[in-house]
Amino acid sequence: MSATILFIIALALPIVLLYLFRVDAAIIFLTLCMGYVLVQFISSNAISLLTAIYPNAGQIGYSTIKIILLLTPSILTMIFMFHSITGPKRLFNILPSIIVGLLLILLLQPMLPESINHTILASNLWTQYQKFETFIIGGGSLFCLALIWTNRKPKHAKSHSK
Repeated sequence: MSATILFIIALALPIVLLYLFRVDAAIIFLTLCMGYVLVQFISSNAISLLTAIYPNAGQIGYSTIKIILLLTPSILTMIFMFHSITGPKRLFNILPSIIVGLLLILLLQPMLPESINHTILASNLWTQYQKFETFIIGGGSLFCLALIWTNRKPKHAKSHSK
């Protein structure tokens, strides 16, 4: 499979899922970041625990455990926040969904099987894509935080009746 097709799938899948599930993509961006923190700090302990409980767990693979740890917070958030975006906000959710897809590509690439990873790394598209890594992570984080901060519901004034 070519790297271009993999990029298209990785970009299109979050956009379609977040649009259909009507989930705030800015929150999914942050849960992907949380998943990455889980991968960095507990993946080795998780695989050790899993192999202690289930000795044949080595067949699952270290990269599979990392991918599960990365995606679980986002998948659970999509399930629990199903239909949390309504009306015209769905259209405004497309840009952060694109940012989620871009981040997903960056985070998944080192965890993919060797054959797929080699295909991606050898492509000219990946070389160009890596130039935007800082913008995707830094700019995407600021953009998604700003969306979350501005989307909160205003407090209603309480009436003091006597």
